Amino acid sequence: MKKQRIAFCLRDMQMGGVESVLIRTLDELLKHKNIELNLVTYVDIKTPIYKQYFEQHKNIKTISLYPCSWLGTNLPHFLLTRIVLHFMRDIYRSFNRIFVMAKLKNIDVFIDYHDFGFYNELRNIKNAKKIAWFHSSIDVFVKRCFINKVNIYDNVVVLTDACKNDLQKLYPQITDKIIRIYNPIDIKDIQNKSKEEKHIKDKYFCCVSRLSRDKDIKTILNAFEDFYMTNNKPKIKMVFVGDGDRADEYKKYAKSLKSSKQIVFVGMQKNPFVYMKNALVNVLSSYGEGLPTVLIESAAVDTLNIASDCKYGPREILLNGDGGLLFEPGNVEQLAKCFDDVYNKKIDIKAMIKKSNRALTRFDAKEIVNQIISLIS
Repeated sequence: MKKQRIAFCLRDMQMGGVESVLIRTLDELLKHKNIELNLVTYVDIKTPIYKQYFEQHKNIKTISLYPCSWLGTNLPHFLLTRIVLHFMRDIYRSFNRIFVMAKLKNIDVFIDYHDFGFYNELRNIKNAKKIAWFHSSIDVFVKRCFINKVNIYDNVVVLTDACKNDLQKLYPQITDKIIRIYNPIDIKDIQNKSKEEKHIKDKYFCCVSRLSRDKDIKTILNAFEDFYMTNNKPKIKMVFVGDGDRADEYKKYAKSLKSSKQIVFVGMQKNPFVYMKNALVNVLSSYGEGLPTVLIESAAVDTLNIASDCKYGPREILLNGDGGLLFEPGNVEQLAKCFDDVYNKKIDIKAMIKKSNRALTRFDAKEIVNQIISLIS
């Protein structure tokens, strides 16, 4: 039987939720022998954890389209230099695009895995199925005029029912193309990893997140400060697991707070599930999301979630507030009250965790990958 050749397309493999979900998807797809897997990137994979993964999985072919490192995906922030390099990069990619896509002429299905990032490469491919995976909010879809790119794709996958419904209302002409598929989660693997020895002995709240502007870490810091002072400086820590381009800024700001000695940044961790498992609560404070996997992972290790009620994902994952606490994005006062409710046990935490845990079967990796296989077939 001829294998079906699938190419996942993602510009780079940096640390983040999209990359983690892709690895889980690949792990599950590797169990299906009638599929040949490829990963197409713009640049060479340099993040150690992912570089090691693909070195260990030689049966996933990796293809870097534009390996020139100084014209890669991360350009300098200095404005004039950035403008010049951006212009040079566009010329370099346009020239190479004709030749590099010849490497992919035998692919049966292209999966543009992050927000139409490979539109320019895929728009001239005629004899293969093309699927776009949209990980962001509808605001991003509208702002970046993605509707103008949809026509070259056979399907557009979104991560929540809410996003699917809103897109169909806004763009009824693409209703038939939109499909909802949740991110796959290996629940047993997460639970097993969470049993490793805990690293922090004190009580703590936990935030597993990329330290970037869109994650709104300052709201968490300010809310923890308010909670800390209101509750007479309790012996509890606020622990941040992750790294990002705003890490130094947030660390500096944390040092200016009265609760600074209780705030801990542990950086990127290979096993964040240990931190989630032993926390009183896991916190997400994003302005916008696609489907925040961290909330599902936290529920899998029986830890309560507090999340901003942003579009999309938190409300759907937390069962409209029955399986976790929701607060208005950016609202420091509401988040501080959530901290207080958890710390002083003003809510039925066990009942919320139980409801959230029961709903996890929606995200089972085997079921989700079966949906993906059905789509690409």
